[in-house]
Order: sequence, then C-alpha cells, then structure tokens
Amino acid sequence: MLCKDRTAQNFSPWKESDSRFLFDADNPRGEKNCRIFAVEAPAMNSPRTTSLPWDASNAYIFNPNNGNVNNNNKDNENSVRCVRSEKEKILALFSFENIYCSYVNCRKRKRNTVNALKFEENLEQNLQELYQALNNKTYEPRRSVCFTVLNPKPREIFAADFRDRIIHHIIVSALEKVFESAFSSDSFACRKGKGTHKAVKHLQRNTRKVIGGNCGRKRAYFLQLDISNFFMSINKRILYSIIEKKVQQSNLWDGNFKEELLWVTKTTIFHDPASNYTQKSPKWVSGLVPSHKSLVNVEKGKGLPIGNHTSQFFANVYLNELDQFIKKELKCRYYVRYVDDFILLSENKEELLGYFWKIKEFLEMRLLLNLKNEATLLPVTNGIDFLGYITKPWSIFVRKRVLLNFKKRLSAANEALLESNKFFFEKGSFEEKAFRSSFSSYSGHFKHADSFRLKQQVMKEFLFTKTCFR
Repeated sequence: MLCKDRTAQNFSPWKESDSRFLFDADNPRGEKNCRIFAVEAPAMNSPRTTSLPWDASNAYIFNPNNGNVNNNNKDNENSVRCVRSEKEKILALFSFENIYCSYVNCRKRKRNTVNALKFEENLEQNLQELYQALNNKTYEPRRSVCFTVLNPKPREIFAADFRDRIIHHIIVSALEKVFESAFSSDSFACRKGKGTHKAVKHLQRNTRKVIGGNCGRKRAYFLQLDISNFFMSINKRILYSIIEKKVQQSNLWDGNFKEELLWVTKTTIFHDPASNYTQKSPKWVSGLVPSHKSLVNVEKGKGLPIGNHTSQFFANVYLNELDQFIKKELKCRYYVRYVDDFILLSENKEELLGYFWKIKEFLEMRLLLNLKNEATLLPVTNGIDFLGYITKPWSIFVRKRVLLNFKKRLSAANEALLESNKFFFEKGSFEEKAFRSSFSSYSGHFKHADSFRLKQQVMKEFLFTKTCFR
C-alpha cells in the first residue's frame, strides 16, 4: 500500500466496511520510517473488528516523504488507514518563545495602559532581561501599585508591575493544564467557558431538579454560605503544598520543568506586595477600606492581593479542596460556587443544617478559613440572591440593588442633558460614548433575566433611553 500523502483526510478504508485502525508514528514528520498496525477488515455484516499486533508479516514499513515501502506479506487480507498524529508541543517554561507568548496574552485589552506602553518602549531588551532573570533564578517581583475602588464597596486593589504580570500568565497557563481537569464542574469563577451567567443558569437547573423536574412540586431548600474575608485569610503554606503535590504527581512534564514551575510559583505566592508598593489613592479614600480587609494589616504568611491574575486562579485551587469535600464526602448532588460564595440545595432542611456544621469544621481545620456569621437557609421558591440576580426554578429577576444603581446612572445622565438643554447626547461625543458603555453593561446584565417589563418601565421613565434598547 503506497502512501503518497500523510494527512488523515486523504485516506479511506481499503474495503467498504467499518474498518478500525491503529497508528503508531515514532516521528510524525516522517524523518524516519513510521510503523502502521494492520487491522483485520470484517465482512459487511460483521458486528465488530479485530486489531492485530504489528509484525513483519502483516504490516507495511513506509516512509511518507518518498513513498518507499517494504512489501512484507503484501497480499494479505488486512487493510489499513494512515492517520497522522502529533502530540501538542510543550515549550520549555522559561523559553523565550513562551515568555513572548505570555507577554502577548498579558497585553490584551491593556496595551494602552502606562505600564504596558513603558514596557513596550524597549520590548526586546525587557523580554531578554526577564529571560535571563528567570533562567538564572534571580527574578524577584517589583513594586506594585495600590489603589482603592469604592463601588460596590471600598476594596483595596494591588496591581502588579507589567513585567510581573507576564510571569503570572506563565504560571497560570502551565498550572491550568493539571488543575483544570481536577476542578469541579460546579465551580464557575475565572475559568474558560464558565462565568457568572452560566453559574446562574446552573443554579436554576439545580433548583428545578431538586423540586422534582418540570412538573415537580416538592418542597426544597437552599443553604447559602460565604467565607469571611476570603482573600486575606488564604494560608500561603497550605496553598503552595496543594500546588506542589499536584505538580509532582503530574506526568506531563520532566523534572526540570517541574522544578522551574514550582520555583517561580513559590516566589510569586510568598512575595508580599504590601512590603513594596506605591499608594495611588488619596489617604481619605484608602482609609475607607476596613483594616481587616487590607493586605497591609494581614499577618505574615497569609493573604493574596486582589487584582492579580494568579490570585483568581489560586483562589480556585484553594477552594477546590472544599468542592471535592462537598461532592465526594458529603455527597451533595446540587451545588454551585462562585469564588467564596456557594450554595447547596436539598429536599431535607435538616440535611442542609448537617452540611453547615461539617463544612464549618472542614474549613477551620483543613483550610484555616471561617464562614461568615450570616447563613441563609430558605425554600428555593423564595428566590436565591446570587451574582446580581434573584433565581427561582422558573424565572430569573434582576437584583434590586443592581436596578437602583442603574436608575441612579440614568438620573445623573438625565440631569446632565437637562442642564445642557438637550434631549439626547450628540452622536459620537465623549458623553455619548461614556453613557453607552455604562448602559450596554447593564443592558447585557438584563438580557440574562426575565426583564421585558423592566425595560418597558425604564424607557417610560427615561425617554432618552429608547434609542439604546435594542
């Protein structure tokens, strides 16, 4: 059998039958001979096929580059189909190519920021210096920028230097390969293909299941819990031990790759941004953050900076221990978590109370975390306040606080129009772009809820929004 083209789509089974095949290529590019397993072709009415082990009497030795064939037992009744197979290329962790790819990912949607532009001024030199620092193991995180956001409540944000953000992308892209498959399908924060809207839909599906399906009318309850001061309470030693154990058990990488990954991960985790930072917000603004929620006041060995790419991923790694405990030890069928806010559902109220005490003990003993004093245990028909929506088995509504914030924005925009004696913003103006950006954000949020009447009410109250709703 002469193979002139290596690609799978150009080959078909030798006979008109449902032939199965196996292919083993030592070198998919064809620099040296490849080996094909022969497969016995069944009759048209045969229910199954049988694969045969390779030997010189039932297989061809061929070179896809020049078509040379060793015709051992050429006239046998076996048939084969050639398939090209290539494994994913794994770059060295600190290779220049991997560093550059992480830089490209890091600059997405941030290319016009001051730090990104400053780094790009001497791009080649900066990347080369980072390459040398990583390979010589002299890399150390640089000064962070601290600022305070006030909406929805005062929160302290530590933004890493752009150079350090590239390292964060290197770490996360590597660790995702071993952790993503281990994460629970009920965890929705900061993961590809997940997010807030899918978490709400998942919660609604669970409420329908727990009450008995489409026609169900069972009495069911939900237990909603939240972890107190989560990011400031993460124990760095426990976090690193979880990552170290998973990396060492993985067979994806060689020993050198694992050593480099663990070194840079440890350097990032145990770095304290509060020891070297620039305060961007005025003192009266930063003073609004409660002392126990500030990284500056956290005891040594605890706390991750809110705002870093790694912090979001490490939070999932840390609470994956909780996910596995709830699903495997407690055997809770209906569960959903987004960061540190999680919900359990059951037909039995006492069962949920039992879950509460076991989860509390697990968090305190294993992860050194504490639950908030407020816990919600109510019937699912009351509606579940989760991620900006009120979720019920057959409907989803916009949360009242979100609606009030939206109306405040519209009132401010309406007052600005009245002061300038206008009915609408001028098309293309800065004010119009700013308003549309804010409006589109809320409109996108409403689309995932039963909000037809809500939109009608808003358009009636604020006439200038009629051109914005689509």
